Amino acid sequence: MEKEEIMIDELIKILAEKNLSEINYESKELKIKMKKDLVQNLEEDIVLEEIKEEEQVFDYIKSTNIGRFYFFDKNGSSLLNIGDEIKVGQTIGYISTVGIKTPVKSDKNGVLEEILLKNGDTTDYGKSLIKIK
Repeated sequence: MEKEEIMIDELIKILAEKNLSEINYESKELKIKMKKDLVQNLEEDIVLEEIKEEEQVFDYIKSTNIGRFYFFDKNGSSLLNIGDEIKVGQTIGYISTVGIKTPVKSDKNGVLEEILLKNGDTTDYGKSLIKIK
């Protein structure tokens, strides 16, 4: 009985290593046929894909007002650069409505991936301004 258990363990190992769906073994005293559960493999692949997609999850900082979005200061220096670390409460730009500039503050932490509007583009309430990771 111990010999059969060792053989079964070895067959399971071969099945996994060679990524086989089925394996057969025959001797005078013993006949073993093993099948790998393909449905289980597909479920594992789907879970792995979902995990990889989650690794690339992005978040967005959205407009809290309507007007024109500016991310350059008075001196023409950009407040935002790709790769910058963004922190909660940090001013990422301004929205100008009828001449009044309202600061846009980040409500999330992350790294700046993309600025979604050009400097001075119009924005609506809830429109995504920047993408962070």
